[in-house]
Amino acid sequence: MDKEQSRVLIVEDDISSQQYYTIILEERFDLEVVATVAEAKKVLSNNEFQVAIVDISLPGGENGIDLIKHVCEKYPVNPKCIVLTAHAFPHIREEALEAGAVEYFTKPIMSGELIASLEKHIKA
Repeated sequence: MDKEQSRVLIVEDDISSQQYYTIILEERFDLEVVATVAEAKKVLSNNEFQVAIVDISLPGGENGIDLIKHVCEKYPVNPKCIVLTAHAFPHIREEALEAGAVEYFTKPIMSGELIASLEKHIKA
């Protein structure tokens, strides 16, 4: 897969999760990793991404659902937001999907499942 056409933004504050995603994805995708919604907004304003992997619980005043709403309003085509979080509560899943997430996964996730999801949404 062409890295130039496969930019992925990872919005995750947990260092071990950041490392895991980097290890499994860096050979296939051009990654940018940030830890807060504010950092994500800054990076998004200056770069184009096909997909964003978004955690729900993030430090600062805004959470992942706030970011998904922002992305869908400001960038209606790309990036597509995939939620990857420890929150398994149905109401949070519903809220994230209503905000505009295209998929919702709970941690831990198998690398093959994440890669398949990314490739599906990059091609879409």
